[in-house]
Amino acid sequence: MGNFVATPQMSFGESVKTCFKKYVDFTGRARRSEYWWFALLNYILYIAMYALTSWKLGVKAAVEAQAYEAVFDDTKMKELMAQAESCDAIFFPCAIILGILLLALLLPSLAALTRRIHDKGKSGWLIFLLIIPIVNFVMGIVFFIWTILDGDKEPNKYGPSPKYIEQ
Repeated sequence: MGNFVATPQMSFGESVKTCFKKYVDFTGRARRSEYWWFALLNYILYIAMYALTSWKLGVKAAVEAQAYEAVFDDTKMKELMAQAESCDAIFFPCAIILGILLLALLLPSLAALTRRIHDKGKSGWLIFLLIIPIVNFVMGIVFFIWTILDGDKEPNKYGPSPKYIEQ
């Protein structure tokens, strides 16, 4: 075929902007940098959600442990109740905001994965295999490998390469 030249990779901001611009666009192809920068944003939010939940469970366990000791001490019990209420005042709004963000990122994440799979010349319909309990583990590994490998240089049935231009 022709001589193909790689274009510069996308930055984090460009990737996030592109994925939100193509919020539910399951057509075309996505290069590795577009997919992985957007995946990084998702992973950061997932870690934040996990850390917030773990922190809340840790505080709850500590308060419960102290509550058993303070059953007959009214002042100690009032202090513990105030501590638990202040923890809830911080936790619930943060959890709601993070939950909404994660739901808002679901469709663009699926769209970016579909476009990334298209870059390897594979059908995006394969992501539905992730619903099947045992198959999802194997397909998760396959998808991971497909997302880290370079896409097709030549145009395929999903469009021209987002990375390579022909000279």
